[in-house]
This record gives sequence, C-alpha cells and structure tokens, in this order.
Amino acid sequence: MNREQTLATQLPLALLAFLKHHKEVSEIRMPPDSQICQAGDRCDSLVIVLQGSVKVYRPDANGHSLTLYHVHQGESCILTASCILNEMPFPAYAKTTTEVLGLSVPPSLVTLWLNSEPLWQRYIFSMLSTRMADLIELVNALAFKGLDSRLVQWMREQVSRSGSFVINTTHQNIADDLASSREVISRLLKDFEMRGAIKLGRGTIEVLDQDALDGFC
Repeated sequence: MNREQTLATQLPLALLAFLKHHKEVSEIRMPPDSQICQAGDRCDSLVIVLQGSVKVYRPDANGHSLTLYHVHQGESCILTASCILNEMPFPAYAKTTTEVLGLSVPPSLVTLWLNSEPLWQRYIFSMLSTRMADLIELVNALAFKGLDSRLVQWMREQVSRSGSFVINTTHQNIADDLASSREVISRLLKDFEMRGAIKLGRGTIEVLDQDALDGFC
C-alpha cells in the first residue's frame, strides 16, 4: 500500500483528490508538542490531519486543563471551522500530541466550498455531528460519572484506537484529558494495578484484564 492509499483509508478518496487538486491547499508538517492556536488567535487556515493527532483543550486558573476533543487522522477542528465561518477568535487551545502531517485550507476556500461543494459540505457537517456527540458525552461524563469510570473508559478508547493493550502516555497527559490532577490519576492507576487489571511501566500502561477494569465502572 503506497502513501496515497494509506491516507485514503483515513480520508474519503474523493475528498483527498479534491483537496490535492487545488494549489491553494498546502501540505504542512508540525513536530510533537507544537502549540497551534491559543485562545484569542485568529484562525488563518483549517488543517485536515492526514497523520498524527492534535489536542483541543481549555486550561483553568489552577493549572489543570480540560480536553475538549482530539483531532485524529482524516479529521479537522470544527472549532476552527466555526471561527473561520463566523469571523471569530479561537476560544480554546490546540497543540500537537504527535508529529502531524496535514493539509492547510485557506479561509476563503473553507467558506466558498461550504456554499458550493457538496463533497466539502458533507465532510464539514459530518465533523460537526461527530464533535457535538463528543462534547455531549464529555458533559455527561463530567456530570454523572465518577473519575474511576471515566478513566476506565479513557483506557478502553486508547486500546480500541491503537489496537494495542499497551498505552504509551504519562499520568499528566491522562489528568489533562480527564480534567483531574496527576496525583489523583496516579492513585487510581495504582489501585487498578494492585487489583491485577493493569501493569504500570515508565510511560506505559498495559491492560491485563479488561473484565477486571469493567468492575470499576
């Protein structure tokens, strides 16, 4: 499988061809942990991620942060699209969590295509639907689920996305995703480990027993 075919599995082939046909759409590459946007920034492009991942989040006054969602392969940031269409500043923060390869679409084309290109319309509205579902689930989790249950769900999602029972991350990254503190996350993970559900390593969490994890929900 060549590179174009690999990317096509993450983004509809017709849309990928459509984007690459326009010389105004440029390919960009960003290293891990690069700050892309801060609150109040003007959005000067919409990036469609071809490889890698971007985290969109809001920090609080206590040094914690709440992850709103992650932008993965084939996806784009719907907050950025909204800011471009409404000519508003970006209301959150965004940074790469891995090296990112993407296509940068200028604001003029974002607006033009939304009025004229059904392929682009379907893509944007699909992203809007997905993000709305993500944010509703986030509100539901914060309002009605305990942190232990949310942590189990977070690990399930990582295993499902990567296809591996070994999760490469830090306790601080998990705390940021779940709007908690590193100390609380570490305590919960240690409890999971003592009960035989996971094994902790340096920068890794290995899921040993998914059934045991389900018992924490």
